[in-house]
Amino acid sequence: MIFCAGFVTIRAVNDNIEHMVQQLFSHEPITVSVSVLSQMFLYLSALKVDIDEFLHSIGVEPASVKSPDARIPIEVYLHIQDQAALYTHDPCFGLHMGEYAEAGSWSILGYLMMNCRTLGEAFEKSGRYSRIIGNLIDARAEPGFNRMRFIFFSPPHAPHMTRHCYEATFASCVRILRSLSGLDLNPLQVTFIYPQPDSTAEYDRIFGCPVLFNQKHNSVTIDPAIARIPVKMANPALLQYFETYAQDFLAEMDCKTATTRAVTRIILSRLDDRSLSIEKVAREMAVSVRTLQIRLEEEGVVFSDLLKDIRERLAKKYLRENYTVEQITYLLGFSAPSVFRKAFKKWSGVTPREYRENTYPTIYQ
Repeated sequence: MIFCAGFVTIRAVNDNIEHMVQQLFSHEPITVSVSVLSQMFLYLSALKVDIDEFLHSIGVEPASVKSPDARIPIEVYLHIQDQAALYTHDPCFGLHMGEYAEAGSWSILGYLMMNCRTLGEAFEKSGRYSRIIGNLIDARAEPGFNRMRFIFFSPPHAPHMTRHCYEATFASCVRILRSLSGLDLNPLQVTFIYPQPDSTAEYDRIFGCPVLFNQKHNSVTIDPAIARIPVKMANPALLQYFETYAQDFLAEMDCKTATTRAVTRIILSRLDDRSLSIEKVAREMAVSVRTLQIRLEEEGVVFSDLLKDIRERLAKKYLRENYTVEQITYLLGFSAPSVFRKAFKKWSGVTPREYRENTYPTIYQ
């Protein structure tokens, strides 16, 4: 998400491609920084839960999730989160976990946000460096009259998630807004795609605004003026230090898949080319086809699989965003709508229409 001087900026074309690389990078597993678990453990400790005993009871070795620099597969994180909700008999576990969000819970990202000048700058940095803490949930901004709506979503290959994930994310965001500013700030509206629970009292208490259920999107709407509110402990010198650290951290993550990312960027910028091939990509990268194949193989990638995977993920994204089949056919470089329909059915086992009609499954209940 991009905040800037009190309004949301529109990403430039190159920035948009880079954002799509982060969203659609097909061979990057979904992981979470272990530091995020510290927020959950704070809440469990407040409930007098013995953390090590709890972890052992669900088959997780405590030492494996307590190293501050470690990352864990998203399946492990979700297992711990959902089992913690059952262990504590708390139907609002995600909401209550969110109330324990603090800078340290978000690793270097949290300290970076603490030293920004305004809330707008803090959340711009959050969007830019969010992969430091995980790549399960992303957001896009939809500006409106005197309001800014942020729609949150997960990548197509994300595993099954209960409602606790989005509830923890939203409650954490609101908690961080209040913590950074020192003010009792509330969203204008919060929406969830899943059914309304028996009681909404905790939602009303935590968000302090209308909360709607059975909606099309998981979203948070705020007053754009919030972006101009100063961060109470801003320190420009520390901001520069932490941002350099964040840049180096992401660069180290990316270097392990540098060739795949470079190829992905070229594919995204040339998707409307019906004859897009590894030969064309190699020519643009100024290497031989064989050299490119070897570099991709070293990263466990085959060009044809990468191209197919990107097209599939984008097709699903565009269907969720209500693009027509004809538009998607053009955007993804297919020769005709019938060819796209046939390819999509082969990828997903359903037609584009069937996918669109079932694109908001009830897996979040």
